[in-house]
Amino acid sequence: MATPARLAGVGVFVVGGLLLFTVGLFMIGDRQMAFAKKFRIYTEFKKITGLQPGAIIRVSGAKAGAIKQIDPPNTPGGKFRVQLEITEDLHQLVRMDSLASIETEGLVGGSYLGVSAGSDKSPSAQPEATIPSKEPFEIGDLMQQMSDTVAKVNEIIDEMRDDVQRAVVAIADTAADANAIITAVGPDVKALTTAAARITTDAARIAESIRNGEGTIGKLLNDDELYRRVSSISKQVEEIATSARQVIEQARNTLQNLQSKDGPVQGVAADVKQTMEGARTAMVGFAENMEALKHNFLVRGFFKDRGFFNLEEISPEAYRKGALTKSGALRTVRVWLSSPVLFEADPEHPESERLTPDGKARLDSAMGTFIDRLPGGVLMVEGYEQQGTKDEQYVRSRARASSVRNYLIDRFHLNAQATGVMPLGKESAGSPDGTPWTGVALAVFEEKPSGKRK
Repeated sequence: MATPARLAGVGVFVVGGLLLFTVGLFMIGDRQMAFAKKFRIYTEFKKITGLQPGAIIRVSGAKAGAIKQIDPPNTPGGKFRVQLEITEDLHQLVRMDSLASIETEGLVGGSYLGVSAGSDKSPSAQPEATIPSKEPFEIGDLMQQMSDTVAKVNEIIDEMRDDVQRAVVAIADTAADANAIITAVGPDVKALTTAAARITTDAARIAESIRNGEGTIGKLLNDDELYRRVSSISKQVEEIATSARQVIEQARNTLQNLQSKDGPVQGVAADVKQTMEGARTAMVGFAENMEALKHNFLVRGFFKDRGFFNLEEISPEAYRKGALTKSGALRTVRVWLSSPVLFEADPEHPESERLTPDGKARLDSAMGTFIDRLPGGVLMVEGYEQQGTKDEQYVRSRARASSVRNYLIDRFHLNAQATGVMPLGKESAGSPDGTPWTGVALAVFEEKPSGKRK
């Protein structure tokens, strides 16, 4: 027979079990954002590689919700329509120009849907709206493009070899023609020189006779033999001059034909230029394919081991835990700049800030301390804000960091892939004197000397 104490113990056990079950249910629901206020939008893909209903959605790296439903297309040429449910806390980051893409957790992890933060000028995505997407990249497509690129390069090289051979032959023929012209003109020039010397001698003799008083002007005019001699000399001079003009004109025309745009030399140069343009286009395509390969989950680890970072994929939480320095190969150098030194209110948009001329000068001065080390390192512009709610701190710190990053890239022609932004809100560990920081910090991650790596 059950005693009152036994019944009370059973009641306490049952009530405690129900309380634990309720607490666990609420913890699980909170982790899965089951009780968070959400809004629904859509996006579309031609391929949904590995994406399933229930998959995680991340907005700028932050967990934001889950995929509710995936509707298949009605026709082979249509697209899969993906229904997204995103927490209302991150609604201000999802704009109409936000880009949805299918990403992979780690090397062999599951797929999730990443949504990039839109631009400030674009309106917020309204419920039931459809945002643009980026098709997933597959390794098979890359291999096919690489094969086509290599074949195109080989074809261009073969064509260049034939064009160069033809150019060499054409130049040799041109040189031979020029040599033949010079050889043909040689005798005429020599004859012209001899005749000119003879004419000069005859003229000198006549002048000498006149100076010596031989004959008179009347005799010169009436002596038929002397007249015929002078007339013959004049005619001979005119014929030689005419021949010389013809030879010089012929040589000039030949050289102009060689140098004209339709001549053999210009034709060869045009063929070589067109071939090099084709090769340059092929190399640009190959570089784009290699950049896409760095983001593929099968080989992303290989590039990361060689120092490649996709700065856009690093979340603030991972950054604080040392995502860029955990390999031990990089060290950090920071320059802290406060908001009043750099920014002022934008008269056209009072809710926004803009860099002042003094602020730009301070940035130039700060960059002068490590600009020579940037070609081999990574520059992160960290944004900080102490006022407002957590989401307002995120938006303001990101806007400040983005404004400084854009100015530095334009000013110093920095590599955009090695220059990132990191909105850190009010968490400003390591600030001067340990005070809460409002503004930015320029963090340079450079390679440690070989003897200091751990």
